[in-house]
Amino acid sequence: MGQQDQQNHQSGRPITVDIQQDLYWLLQSQTLMLETPEVGVFNPQDLTLKASKANTCVKTYPAQPAYRLGKHFEDCVEHWFESSLTNKILARNLVIQTAERTLGELDLIYQNDALEIVHLELAIKFYLLNKGGTRLTDFVGPAGHDRLDLKWDRLRQHQLPLSHTGLVLNFLKQQSLPLPTRQQLLLTGMLFYAYENWQSTLVEGIGLNPQHQRGWWLEHHELAQLKTTHGPERGFIILPKWHWIGGPRHYSEPQPIDYKQLMVGTSADPWPNMVLMYERVNSHQPWVCKNRGLILSTKKPPLVS
Repeated sequence: MGQQDQQNHQSGRPITVDIQQDLYWLLQSQTLMLETPEVGVFNPQDLTLKASKANTCVKTYPAQPAYRLGKHFEDCVEHWFESSLTNKILARNLVIQTAERTLGELDLIYQNDALEIVHLELAIKFYLLNKGGTRLTDFVGPAGHDRLDLKWDRLRQHQLPLSHTGLVLNFLKQQSLPLPTRQQLLLTGMLFYAYENWQSTLVEGIGLNPQHQRGWWLEHHELAQLKTTHGPERGFIILPKWHWIGGPRHYSEPQPIDYKQLMVGTSADPWPNMVLMYERVNSHQPWVCKNRGLILSTKKPPLVS
């Protein structure tokens, strides 16, 4: 965890987040993977939302390390459905149990505007592409403990097919829940590429959605690439984990730190830090968020094998 996450862990203070800001970001985001014949993609943009004057939706989460970004993301999705005119959640985080064992968990069962019953699996992930990588196996989690290909296979080969199985269908009947006739997946987040060519790097032919949200990554010994000597003034915000989804949406009046402060704030930290990069022409102009990146320890932990 980054510095702010560590401070939250030490203080034990609950985390308060306006998930409406995350919802705004998610409604403009794209899935990481393209739809396949076996995996239907859920598009939140397709939901018809109620007109609402509310612009905040505050949720409180436990302090680090109990805080979970996945739970936070699921709350955002639930908020989508609460704002929908024609779709409604029938069950969430449904643990499937028999007398002998736990079979797994279904993230969501919902009824859509065509009155179909849909099993929806949810995941938000942030992966970086190793330099020179060309395969899904080369996209790894910031701490090196996860891989895009492993997550993709788990979702489509295990999680989604669960609601097809006889044991799960029997369990749903026992719970007086309608049986899903469709399965969908929402796998969103961001993919990060080496800073020197992060905007132009393309990895084709492996199922990535070409419209996915992207950012850059650097290791500590490469941070000088962020330093500018001419052009717009540049500043940075180091994001706590609970702002990883909405990013700049959580900073209506940003107060970025400069390059030297960024160096101090990240170079001694063994954990990955996600940062926002801001620019402005001069001190009289407002800061504008330009992009997002990951700063990693030069000595990375072992990657998943």
